[in-house]
This record gives sequence, C-alpha cells and structure tokens, in this order.
Amino acid sequence: MQPLYCFAISAKRYALFNLDTKANITLRKASAHGLGHLMDPYSDEQAPQELPKPQVPLSEIGVARWQHDLWIRILQAAIDGHPDQVALDWHPSLSLPAAQRYSASSPHMLAWLDQYNAGKSYEDQIRPFGFLLVFTAKSGLLADAPDPESCVVEASQRGRPPKRCDVKPIAPFDSDPARALPKVFCRVTGKAVRAAELMTYADVLAQYHVSPEHKFDNGGHLDRGRTERRHIVATEFVWIGKEANQVGESGEADPIWSAVEEFAAKGSPV
Repeated sequence: MQPLYCFAISAKRYALFNLDTKANITLRKASAHGLGHLMDPYSDEQAPQELPKPQVPLSEIGVARWQHDLWIRILQAAIDGHPDQVALDWHPSLSLPAAQRYSASSPHMLAWLDQYNAGKSYEDQIRPFGFLLVFTAKSGLLADAPDPESCVVEASQRGRPPKRCDVKPIAPFDSDPARALPKVFCRVTGKAVRAAELMTYADVLAQYHVSPEHKFDNGGHLDRGRTERRHIVATEFVWIGKEANQVGESGEADPIWSAVEEFAAKGSPV
C-alpha cells in the first residue's frame, strides 16, 4: 500500500498520484476536463523521453499521452514549490497552433464553409457531416497589430472607420493539423489567416492549472486550500434559449413556463 495524493484545481480538474522516496510521480487517475476539445499535439510515439512514461495504462488513467505529460508537468511544478508556473515547452508541437476538430453537423456550421465551398465541385467541397479544423485567433496582448485590410466586413460611412470583425479561423480537415496551416482562412471574410495569428497549444494551456472554481469561495485563480460552498438564493429566471427543446410530459405547450407560473402562484419570487 502506498499513500495516494490528490492535486485538485477545480471540481472536474484533478489528478491522483503516488510519490516514491525520490519524489518521482506515478499518475493513477487524471481528468481530461477542458482538454478533450483539442487534437493531440503529438502521438504516443513522439512523446518526450525526458518525462516519465505512464506506469499505468492510459485507459485506466483516463487521459491521452500528451494530457498525461501535462499533468506530470503540473504536479512537478507543485512539488517544486511553484504551482502557478508550469513549463509548457517540453515538446516542440506545443508551439504550433492549437487545432480542434468539428463536424459540419448542422446548417449553421455548414454555412461556415460557404466561402471555402464557393465555386468548387461538390466532390471538392466540405460536405454535410464532413470534418473541419477550427483554430483560435490570438487576441489582446498576444495579438499582433491588425492588418488594415483584414476582416473588414462592410464599407464604412464617410468619416467613420471600417467596421471590423473578429477573425474566425477554420481549415479543411487534416489528421496532421500542421499540414492544414497553409489552408487556414477566416470563415467570415474568406481571407487567409497566417499561423502567427493563431493561438498555440502553449497559449491555450497557459491558465489550465489556475482555472477558477466559481461555485465555491476561496476558489479564485491563485487561491489555495479549503474551499467553501457558496449559498445561492434564486431571485429571478433568465431564459437562455434551450428551454424550447423541452417537451411536456402531459402535452403542455410550454412546460418550463407552466412550472414557473405554478412556482410563482405559491408566493415564491420569480
């Protein structure tokens, strides 16, 4: 029997591990929450030799190899006394733009590809339920000065600057996102997007280990120690758009609103 340690960032971000007498880490269970949307930056065969190999099957740990390596880096930083400073340079692939795989599974998402599909034969288009890659444009301090001609969505009125939009980078699917980089374009304007304008894996993961837990007190970015459950008092209802998917068990036209009316009728605040 060995002591089992837990490192918890938030409710769904945690790792269970053992330590030997030399502080070597054996990861037993880890969460991939907040990581599963990213394509693997490298394969198991490309994993760095300087990081410890999994001592437990990855299927039992519950993460991919690169996610295992990220948790090792997070735990090493905590053991070394600087949990807020995690090195994200252990593999060259982390300096590449972070890619996500999406399926054109709805008319809304298929409309993203209007610029790409325009003028192409049906065989060369990204068709319904086909895959595509989605990237994230740098913003704020990470972004370079904007190109004056990029992402202008409509002509301006006299005396006013052109109306601009946020860059929405997508590309045709490729199992190797690096090969897709020359084909990245803004789905709003159809203009090419340079790799230097995209957030890298290191950029995306920069705050993963300090994710706040808003449901609890003492759960801020840099808080440590015991958290306390917040006490919430509901004062109003706000419709968020998903209620229309609900179907009343008794055939009500609007079961959510019916429940609210009944709740209000009993004297509770709405």
